[in-house]
Amino acid sequence: MKGTTVTGDFVIETSQDAFESRISVTGRLAIESSPRLRALLMKAIRKGSSAVLVIEMSGLSYLDTSGVATLLEAAHVASAQGVRLRVVGLSGEPRMLAQITEIDRIFGAYGSDVELT
Repeated sequence: MKGTTVTGDFVIETSQDAFESRISVTGRLAIESSPRLRALLMKAIRKGSSAVLVIEMSGLSYLDTSGVATLLEAAHVASAQGVRLRVVGLSGEPRMLAQITEIDRIFGAYGSDVELT
């Protein structure tokens, strides 16, 4: 299953196989685009078709606190639904904000993970 959603310069691609669901984001994850990502994350988590949901962020050029809040809410809901979230590919300024907010520690508390290597 694959799909693509485009909102301005923000693109979300979804895919699913037998092992995991994947949501890839490209562009700016900010206050104007985070509601769209939130909706797709909640739908994927509640659908529960995969035990692992990977959020691929290597194409992310900007991340603000509304995007961080969206990811944290997704981690909370995923934990309640028995879904493991994995955030991968953070780099540059988005990675710095994730480090400052210690999002990896918070995700760990929910049984999920953020790769900040």
